[in-house]
Amino acid sequence: MTDWNNKRPEILDNVSALGIGKAIYAAPDGNKETARLLVAADGFHFKPTDFDDLVLPNLSFNSPKGTKYGLSFDDDGSLLINGVKYYEGKTKFSGGLQLLSPNGTVFHIVVDDDGKLTTEKEVSNA
Repeated sequence: MTDWNNKRPEILDNVSALGIGKAIYAAPDGNKETARLLVAADGFHFKPTDFDDLVLPNLSFNSPKGTKYGLSFDDDGSLLINGVKYYEGKTKFSGGLQLLSPNGTVFHIVVDDDGKLTTEKEVSNA
């Protein structure tokens, strides 16, 4: 019997089967009795092993207005948005910025219209 949860089965020439009826199923060993359901009326039935060799060079998203944005990583693991490192260059923080002190205290960073920076310690309502 095929162990679908821990390993993707090998495809066998002239044996493996992909069936389409009321659903789509796969039987790499050709045994329809142990075939695994892939897609049915109630949705997709994928396992983590189905994505073992999935490699995505980037992800593309469209804004509500249709502007396209690409997310990826460089060789150092830095997040890139449209090929530019996140937080590099001009980054705008709408709504403010929070920083944590070494002991985990939250501070809000505030800038006034003259460019003066101040911090405000977050007060919990607990």
